[in-house]
Amino acid sequence: MIEKTLAKRYATALLAVTNREGTVEETEATLIAVKQAYQTSDRFRSALSSPRISRAQKRAILRRIPAGSSKALHEFFDLLVDKNRAKLLPDIADMYDRLADAFKGIVRVQVRSAYALTGEQSGRLKADLDRITGKSCSLEASVDRALKGGMLIRMGDSVLDGTVTHRLKSLREKLHELQKR
Repeated sequence: MIEKTLAKRYATALLAVTNREGTVEETEATLIAVKQAYQTSDRFRSALSSPRISRAQKRAILRRIPAGSSKALHEFFDLLVDKNRAKLLPDIADMYDRLADAFKGIVRVQVRSAYALTGEQSGRLKADLDRITGKSCSLEASVDRALKGGMLIRMGDSVLDGTVTHRLKSLREKLHELQKR
């Protein structure tokens, strides 16, 4: 939990600086690439976390990452190394991505459905969600056959459950209540 709080603080500060610099999108792309490298490359991850590797060497490793000419991002990487917080890079990247989307007025929406949505269904759903939220929604659709039908929509902390599984569960609970009377 502390890591998430720290990641949010670092990401918020970085967003403020990159916004003034005009490099929000480039920074977002670079952080996502660094996160992927951190998660997939054992050598990269161990180099940044090893106490045997000096801070200067760690800064040099991160300096090799093309940061879209962003001086602020390289200074940010230096700060993470100096504060021994390089292991927070994936969490900072996720938080920065969310904050940058909110800054740009984009809401990420995860949609799980029993069957793949057609282009027309996705378009209508996006238009409805854009209208409801007053922001531009970015849909991330996936198929989950366990849902049996309907869809589950997740926007941040909000969940709209219109699945057959959920409806059957609600109906079962109502029937149990009626049997108790």
